[in-house]
Amino acid sequence: MSKSDIYIIEDNEDIGYVLTYFLQDEGYNVSLFPTVADFNMAFEKSYPDLFLIDVMLPDGNGINVCTYIKNDTRTGQIPVILMSAHAPAEFMSRESCANAFLNKPFDLQVLLDTIKEHLS
Repeated sequence: MSKSDIYIIEDNEDIGYVLTYFLQDEGYNVSLFPTVADFNMAFEKSYPDLFLIDVMLPDGNGINVCTYIKNDTRTGQIPVILMSAHAPAEFMSRESCANAFLNKPFDLQVLLDTIKEHLS
């Protein structure tokens, strides 16, 4: 069975490192992008099996990135999980088309369970 590919957009270097290391250790192929611009360059070339996106980014907004992904006919069915320390989940579920939302800080097991749920 091939590994699932996950794209992470996260500008916090420490969080990005922890997420990358943890998910690779769990058997996923992970690509980490610190900015929306970096993500956009990769997005033009290939698509993952799941997107994990921070809401507050230095050059954009994760909600807008999610909307862009979901409105693209090539990627609209790919699960998107948003994460933020600043936006309450109730607001996020109304304002975005994400498949799931995680409040930061979150338990890594909860993250893993959420990813597995959306990749099954």
